[in-house]
Amino acid sequence: MYGYNVFHKKLMMTLIESVRRNENANTYIFEGAEGLKKHEAALLFAKSLVCTSTDTAPCCDCPACHEAQGLSHPDIVFVEREKDKATLGVEPIRDMITECLIKPFYNRHKVFIINEGDLLTPQAQNAFLKIIEEPPAYAVFIIVCTNSQILLETVRSRAVSVTFTPVSDNDIREYINTTYPDEPRVDFLVKYSMGIPGYVDRIIEREDFDELREEVLNLLPRLLSKNKIHAFDVADYIEEHKDNADEIYDMMLMYLRDAIVTATGKPDKIINTDKTEKINLLASKYTASTLTSASDELMMAKKMLERYIKASATALHAALKVK
Repeated sequence: MYGYNVFHKKLMMTLIESVRRNENANTYIFEGAEGLKKHEAALLFAKSLVCTSTDTAPCCDCPACHEAQGLSHPDIVFVEREKDKATLGVEPIRDMITECLIKPFYNRHKVFIINEGDLLTPQAQNAFLKIIEEPPAYAVFIIVCTNSQILLETVRSRAVSVTFTPVSDNDIREYINTTYPDEPRVDFLVKYSMGIPGYVDRIIEREDFDELREEVLNLLPRLLSKNKIHAFDVADYIEEHKDNADEIYDMMLMYLRDAIVTATGKPDKIINTDKTEKINLLASKYTASTLTSASDELMMAKKMLERYIKASATALHAALKVK
């Protein structure tokens, strides 16, 4: 769509039309799961805001559109977490505010894309609040995040919330067939991706995906075991694979979900159809309540991981809580 790989075309057209009518807001929150191409959507929206052909923005022909596409437009500013920092602190926000006071070089808008908005510290958000309470007319801020509830209510109340939801199976299937025409696992990927295109990319790009899936499935009984010693086995495994901890938690959650639907009499709803035998074993050995409790603890572990708590600590906390 206009040179960007986005999936929420109706949603984006609504935003673009607001720009064409000069009715856009000053602050937006683009919220949704990782892998839904929210950053691409933010780039497209920014492109429409800086386009010099107002009535048809983004025209894709003017110099501003070309610069936006090439990530070199001076009126599109990216606010990023410093690589050695676990959070998005106050200094990048102060730098953004200083930049914000400089009028646009070319057109009527200057756009600030704040990535990883979930990681904004309270101090950073309070500093940000000062500029969005009375923003320059030309400034537009886009906070890209997975969970807006982490943001202060005072920030959320001053922003237009734009929610990116999982897309349809047909959209995922079309994406796979177009992007990976030789991929043989289309049906599995449609189910496994749960409507998130980025999951498809991640799976296909991982050469050891099948091996990791099998290891994680074999690890689940240790997570669910009543023996507390096994909790340390789970923590050791997560620490050994800490770079993939988030993906491992997702795999565990998928398996637990399959075991739950099997335990509740809906085996036709499972996603990991090639692992039916072991999933049936989990469903027969543990109650749906136990499996659900384990899922809740893994979701908490994922949230802890997002806050840059040590991977092994998140796993140990989850495993011990399950027991």
